[in-house]
Amino acid sequence: MKTKLNKKDCEMQLCNFSDIRHIFEDFHYKKGHMGGGISVCFAMLIDDKLVGGSVLGKPRHESKYNNCIDIRRMACLDEAPHNSESWFLGCILKYLALNTNYDSVLSYSDLTQGHIGTIYKATNFVESGKTSPTKYVEWKGKTYHMRSLTIDRPYSIEMRKAVKDGTAVVKTGKPKIIWMYDLTTKRKRKRKQKMALKTFGISTLEEHLQ
Repeated sequence: MKTKLNKKDCEMQLCNFSDIRHIFEDFHYKKGHMGGGISVCFAMLIDDKLVGGSVLGKPRHESKYNNCIDIRRMACLDEAPHNSESWFLGCILKYLALNTNYDSVLSYSDLTQGHIGTIYKATNFVESGKTSPTKYVEWKGKTYHMRSLTIDRPYSIEMRKAVKDGTAVVKTGKPKIIWMYDLTTKRKRKRKQKMALKTFGISTLEEHLQ
């Protein structure tokens, strides 16, 4: 049985992809492979133990999503306490609002995997449509986007051969739900909170609580 999350024991840190890659290999349905560039990575720790990771990068359709950052991967260990992912995502949103100039955060929930976006609803994302049904490749126990067949990398060449000989299978999935989070509203709210604290000669909320 999962334990109840104690926020006092939790910590979020910036990290390198290599620090958290094994989490996606073991606990994300797409495993460790991830196309596209990486902008920033986060780790979640409980009592100094790594229990979760998240990778964000530029959206694949940058012209459609102006000044936006995409949650490319996010996963927590199966034994992580209840509500770990929503706490982790909330911390990421707070960091992005206070430390970057992005206007919004983009993410998807994959209906093919039965994901309906519970975590996004819990953290005040807004549903903004659905993608078209997309094809994907299943190969060696992992799921790959179809674009993996077209790029010039060693694993892509091997994958194309696998599709031809039938050891890799092309399937058509369900649409994905598109979720958006407005960072500008959160940023304004956090700045107002800071201004209110400074009025009383307090620089941080932590000092106020001491």
